[in-house]
Amino acid sequence: MNQHQLQTTMKKSIITSAIALIITGSAFAQPVSDRAVIPLGVTLQQILRIGVVNGGNIEFVFNDIDDYKNGIGNANSATGLGFYDSHIQIASSTNWELHLGAEDATFFGTDDPGRTLTLNNVGFQVTFNAGAFSVASTNYALGAGYPSAVAAVNALIQFTGTAADRLFLNGAINNGGDINDNNFYLHWHCGDKQGTMNAVAIIDQIPSVVADRYVTNVFLDINPL
Repeated sequence: MNQHQLQTTMKKSIITSAIALIITGSAFAQPVSDRAVIPLGVTLQQILRIGVVNGGNIEFVFNDIDDYKNGIGNANSATGLGFYDSHIQIASSTNWELHLGAEDATFFGTDDPGRTLTLNNVGFQVTFNAGAFSVASTNYALGAGYPSAVAAVNALIQFTGTAADRLFLNGAINNGGDINDNNFYLHWHCGDKQGTMNAVAIIDQIPSVVADRYVTNVFLDINPL
């Protein structure tokens, strides 16, 4: 075999080997894949709102002797739309507790701040007929501050933000919900000696109580549980 024939044979051998390598490599090649990532998150922001829809300013006016003797009551109407009613709505994404109480230890006279009227001359009762939730369905449990506020009138007490003035907390069932769930009325009373209110008529508190306009603010404070 001359040199030219040798070179030709070697070229053919190299080409054959290359083809064999390509075929063998193809037999063992892995399929090509790719991956993209889309971050996905869910943010649950806590919602906790309370509103006084109606009855944000309650004013009892004693302008005859019968008021002084018997006080001004409240029939706790089925519609909850009485003259001395406060309509409360709560929207909450979590269980909650509600505290209620007066800003001051007593009512203070506006003509003479030195004059006072004890808080327990005013009381309230609660009805839940407006909302889907109720104490009866165990969405709420009564707090220590007003243990019979649904069944009877409880005297107003001073606000502390502690269990002492807690009106409601969640019961066996959650009380988180919208305003169609947490929707109720406070029916206010003054001087009519109901429930735990002052058992002494206002006329019998004279002369320690004299004519004046007595005021305080009532706080409604809602907290998550």
